[in-house]
Amino acid sequence: MKVDTFSKACPRCGARYDAAAVFCQKDGAGLRLIEEQTKDPRIGQVLLDQFRMEECIGVGGMGMVYRARQTTVGRDVAIKILHPDVAGNPDAVRRFHREARISTALDHPNVVRVFLFGQLNDGSLYLVMELLRGRPLSELLRVEPKLATGRALHIAAQVAEAVGEAHVQGIVHRDIKPENIFLTPKGRDPDFVKVLDFGIARLLHPEDQTSATQAGLVFGTARYISPEGAAGEKTDARSDVYSIGVLLYQMLTGVTPFEGSTPVQLLMAHINERPTPIRSLQPGIPEGVADVVMRALAKNPDARFDDGAHFAEVLRDCAERSGIALRTRRANNSSEAEASGRTPV
Repeated sequence: MKVDTFSKACPRCGARYDAAAVFCQKDGAGLRLIEEQTKDPRIGQVLLDQFRMEECIGVGGMGMVYRARQTTVGRDVAIKILHPDVAGNPDAVRRFHREARISTALDHPNVVRVFLFGQLNDGSLYLVMELLRGRPLSELLRVEPKLATGRALHIAAQVAEAVGEAHVQGIVHRDIKPENIFLTPKGRDPDFVKVLDFGIARLLHPEDQTSATQAGLVFGTARYISPEGAAGEKTDARSDVYSIGVLLYQMLTGVTPFEGSTPVQLLMAHINERPTPIRSLQPGIPEGVADVVMRALAKNPDARFDDGAHFAEVLRDCAERSGIALRTRRANNSSEAEASGRTPV
């Protein structure tokens, strides 16, 4: 019987390969037959005497995400189980517990809620989170690379407010990017933001096509990292402001401020190059909005906004002065908001 051309997949990043491949070219993990991966031994298990594992809803660089039923309270949750190699690193385990405690302490409507965390009997680290319904911003931008100004500002202001809550507690996200921004329908708003991976993103460094992390030197994703982060220098709240500025620039123009064929090229561009003025790409963007975006992208952190809360306040004030309503159209079809739980890895 002929074997399907793509009969193997990476258990870490989900990339697919033909039958002859042995290791993933992205992260070096041993490949598994796709058919075997569908027979997940965790499905049907009851973890911690209350979480019935029902289906795997995501596979990525950090681990596996499952939809589970919390039988004690009758709700669906997402359980992220991190890769076994993390549990084998004592320092990583220590940092995981420290950062997970921080995540559970964050209380903001635009931050994904973490209910519980710990270590299973087999040593695997886990997080129990709210189950999100919708899609990551990265998926929206693949369909609509350039968003209306009001919609982009609406999303960016929510991200800044969520990150600003963390800044108040002395937490720097350090990995703001479209994959870590989830859009879920709430009421009449299809673009209600949930920011993911506070603390966890700075602990784990998946070696995939979007990551340019060097342990101990560079934390974050090359396309969205701040100049000081790219240089391996100390980062603070203003570093997150820069990353949100990159995100907003992308939503308004359809491109990020810097492009490069390798992570190193991107890192050097953030350190040394000036971004193209946003109105050169989109003349219709109000001058006030353009000024705010370019200030967030200043090379010198002192020239940026102080933190996420400050940036969010300026974005909302700027929109009001420019006569832009921070509203989005109501979700009315499957392309606007998906119905299934999609909490990403």
